[in-house]
Amino acid sequence: MVSRVKVVTPICSHETWVTAEMDGEDRLKVRIESDCSNVMNYAERLGSVTMDDINEQRGSRILTAAEDGILTPTCLVPIGVMNACWVEAGMISKRLAVKEGSISIDFID
Repeated sequence: MVSRVKVVTPICSHETWVTAEMDGEDRLKVRIESDCSNVMNYAERLGSVTMDDINEQRGSRILTAAEDGILTPTCLVPIGVMNACWVEAGMISKRLAVKEGSISIDFID
């Protein structure tokens, strides 16, 4: 099974696709396609992740690969990676995730 999510960020006018695929018992291969050069730099730093990386925030490569100015703290791509990996690992129901379609942050005036 392969899990794929789309991260759309109109504020910075970029679109990113994240694909997660189990690669053994404890490792997930993450592929990222984006029109953002910073996100692609993040993708090169990230590579594959372990179950520990998706289970814990502290020390997670998903988050630490975004540090040092690679991505802004408000970038949703690492959260998209986390969600794709959770679906792929069976920690979020793929059927429910596809049925619900999206999660969002709405800015209110």
